[in-house]
Amino acid sequence: MNETTVARDGMRLSVREWTGAGAPFLLLHGLASSSRMWDQVALRLAWAGHRVVAYDQRGHGRSGKPTSGYGFEQVAADAVAVVRALRLRRPIAVGHSWGANVALELAVRHAGLLSGTVLVDGGFLNLRDRMDWMTARTRLAPPDLSGTPVQEFLEMLRYHLGGALEITPEVEAVFLSLMRVDGHGNIHPRLSHANHLRILRALWEQDAIGLLRRARAPTLVLAARSRGEAPDSAGFMHEKELAAGAVRAIGDPVRFEWIDGIHDIPLQRPDVVARRLLRFARRAVG
Repeated sequence: MNETTVARDGMRLSVREWTGAGAPFLLLHGLASSSRMWDQVALRLAWAGHRVVAYDQRGHGRSGKPTSGYGFEQVAADAVAVVRALRLRRPIAVGHSWGANVALELAVRHAGLLSGTVLVDGGFLNLRDRMDWMTARTRLAPPDLSGTPVQEFLEMLRYHLGGALEITPEVEAVFLSLMRVDGHGNIHPRLSHANHLRILRALWEQDAIGLLRRARAPTLVLAARSRGEAPDSAGFMHEKELAAGAVRAIGDPVRFEWIDGIHDIPLQRPDVVARRLLRFARRAVG
């Protein structure tokens, strides 16, 4: 795995690359995450002979953290800059959560740049249909973790995710990549609260279903379906099922599939995710 940076819009994007001769993959992480979310999936794609690129989106991880440019036009342009700087030839864009919304926007705004798109548990729900902006801002605002001791943060992970996800040292490293650790051993989220809300507002405004209807290249919506591993007190699975019907009604080139697991399925089931991506690549690229 190699690391580099790509200059874009007065900042630098931190990029990680696994070499390979096969069809390239561009991996986009979700909100308040980092490219490390894809580590285990990227390794499996590389083992299968594919070139794989993942990067920290603006405001996240080791990339620049401007106070503007978090709308989908700008973050899609960031992805274009990475594709062009690394000379990726018509990659398959794979986005997780908010990253799926970015991948979808990229596919529609820059038709012809990609050979296909996979949306992993994101990019197919219209947030605005579920709640107004003030409700979204309140319910989905990030928790205030700044100043939390590292060990307390890791214990929180084990408490909230331990029933569905084994918290290995590799998984710990992924979650710690989302934080800066100060000299006293306390964490501070790399994505600022203000930038988190800027992204959330863009998500609330986006019409994902409308964009899916405009897709021209092969597109797979891969929605995670929990089976008793996570509570569904808000009826979120019902919302997903309704959205699944809307996606299926679009027809070619858009397809919908369920995948059993939690939202962070690239961490939970990297083997299964990688196999689905490889199968999609065979269909999309040949």
